[in-house]
Amino acid sequence: MADIFISYASEDRDRVRPLAEALQKRGFNIWWDRSLAAGQDYAQIIERELRSARAVIVVWTRGSAASAFVRDEAGRARDEGRLVPVMLDRVEIPLGFGAFQAEDFTNWNGGATAPQMQLLEEALRAKLEGRDVDGGAVARKRRALMNRIRLVSVLTVVALVVGIAAFGKYIITPQQHHATQADLQAQLLRLLEEGRLTPEQAAQLAQSMGLESGALGAAATQVASAAPSARGAPMSAPDNQSAQLQLASDEQFSADAQQAYRSAITGLLTHPDASVRLAALHLSDPAQREGAIQTLLAYAQAHPEDPQASQMYLVSGAVGEANDSPTVQQALEGAASVAPQNPLAWRMLSHWYRRTDRPAEAQAAATVSEGVQAHAAGQNDAAEQQLQAALPNLQSTPLRASVASQLGRIAVGRGDFNAASARFAQAYSLREQTAAQAPGTAAASAIQADAQSLVIALNRSGRTQEACQRLQEAQQQHDVAAPDQQTLDQCQRILRAPVRARIELAPQLRRTTTEPAPASSP
Repeated sequence: MADIFISYASEDRDRVRPLAEALQKRGFNIWWDRSLAAGQDYAQIIERELRSARAVIVVWTRGSAASAFVRDEAGRARDEGRLVPVMLDRVEIPLGFGAFQAEDFTNWNGGATAPQMQLLEEALRAKLEGRDVDGGAVARKRRALMNRIRLVSVLTVVALVVGIAAFGKYIITPQQHHATQADLQAQLLRLLEEGRLTPEQAAQLAQSMGLESGALGAAATQVASAAPSARGAPMSAPDNQSAQLQLASDEQFSADAQQAYRSAITGLLTHPDASVRLAALHLSDPAQREGAIQTLLAYAQAHPEDPQASQMYLVSGAVGEANDSPTVQQALEGAASVAPQNPLAWRMLSHWYRRTDRPAEAQAAATVSEGVQAHAAGQNDAAEQQLQAALPNLQSTPLRASVASQLGRIAVGRGDFNAASARFAQAYSLREQTAAQAPGTAAASAIQADAQSLVIALNRSGRTQEACQRLQEAQQQHDVAAPDQQTLDQCQRILRAPVRARIELAPQLRRTTTEPAPASSP
């Protein structure tokens, strides 16, 4: 029996794990449902642990606020005087619980000694010792710790600036240890340009780091007056007439890896999930680097819809290859699979294949990199030719599926829905192979996107009955939702059989603007 029971929504498991681990580091005996052993009666064990715990931490998030199970567990803890609420998301706490002070963990850095953990420990100790919380003492402690949090927030921004400038060089090319004044100033300007810092904050940080604020101000003026078109200009595709492309050199990979690191680290250090923020910070520590990479990869695999999932794969591959991590191939193939339109991911993967003596795959990945650049520049014929040439030489099933999907989208763009149907069918079959070999959330998400793309393309090509049969099969085998109400209505009418009335367009397709809507049946 544990002293402390943690109540949370199941979809928040990865976000709650750092909290459970931090409490254990502070000496608390806790129970959460990860403690269940295989074969145990789930409901019975939870009931027993909830009843015996002397304190119940309820983790309020968007998911838990809507969970009947969490509200029920919270209600029992409240009525019995054992409730200790914690807030991971800024949500409206359900009725009946608003009077209880929830410790704000929305900006928690995941550390066991963080100010938020000290406040939580005071509340837990009071519950475990059977005494009231000393409100005055907690208020004084909260004021002192909040002042520390504000100071830490400023120092975190300083560390972020220094980290972008220095960590990338130090991690990717270890012989370079120090960020120069120019490096720091350039990163301050970058944060200023992206709107992450106000001019006043930039000036204060420049002063705190000993930078020349006058030069910073002059450069900031140049940033503010820069033409928007210069920052948003599309990437032009190179001349792709030669049959063999130049594979990335070690110097090119180092430049690509540093670019990937700089692009990713700002977002990861400010990610909503504390475990991601902590892992991003630990990338700079040789003793914790491999564990940090594993954390980022595990999170990206479990949350394929996270906008930063591809960045987690990419930065893990960049840091991993420079430091001989065993997870490099997994990371770089994951990056190219999750974000197949990113030429940087394919270029870095090409370098890794070359290093590991896989020349055909190295050439194929380099060809895909050129192809996606051509597609982004509107050179669809060249892009299609390159992707078709690369596809047979890619050995990874998820990568082949991603390239087949891209070829399907190119065919949709030129209105060839028969060709698109064939490509999406190929991608869907490859996704099924991937799911059979390594089932998981990422595979399920990709299957839904390709199945829906196939249904849409078949419908647009006039093969509506075949589209509906495909949808029905995909629903039975993979619980794929209908892409829209119109397709659902058509299929229920044509098949004269139940088609599950669940409509949800896959996230990958919601982000795609080139996908046309299905046409009506004649």
